[in-house]
Amino acid sequence: MKLRNHVINFQNSAEKEFNEKKNIITCIKFLLALLLFFGSTIFAGLTLPFRVLIKQFSKKSKKSKVYVGHNQNIDELLKKEELVLIDFWAEWCGPCVMMNSVIKEFSEVSQHIKVIKINADMNMKTLKRFNVRGLPHFLLIANGKEIKRHAGPMTFKDLNEFCFNP
Repeated sequence: MKLRNHVINFQNSAEKEFNEKKNIITCIKFLLALLLFFGSTIFAGLTLPFRVLIKQFSKKSKKSKVYVGHNQNIDELLKKEELVLIDFWAEWCGPCVMMNSVIKEFSEVSQHIKVIKINADMNMKTLKRFNVRGLPHFLLIANGKEIKRHAGPMTFKDLNEFCFNP
């Protein structure tokens, strides 16, 4: 888990530094972060069949606090809760796969936030509705209205700050 956090922090800081100031160091860091991104996406693509098989044959946890959202039920899920975190993701997206354990842990610890995962490939109508253009993509919604959004992976600490700090 610590390696995942280091990778996410490196990618996010490299992108931020590159956007703020472009020099040889920030360009090299940004390229390394981009290579990590592509590598994780290739890894996610190659392991996709195995992950699908594992999901098919593993017992589903009835205690999971992560809801599965889709085009037909998103309005119903949003109406029921005061505070909702939506995670837009895809099976082929490396950073999305890295975020799975973070989202699961967050949903178990977080008492006042309903967590909804929406598969981007299966729910294009919902992606368009919320103007999602990159994955992973997170929306924090209070009483049916968007408070803020974040594109890209986050550590558990970053996700907590995103949800609980204005």
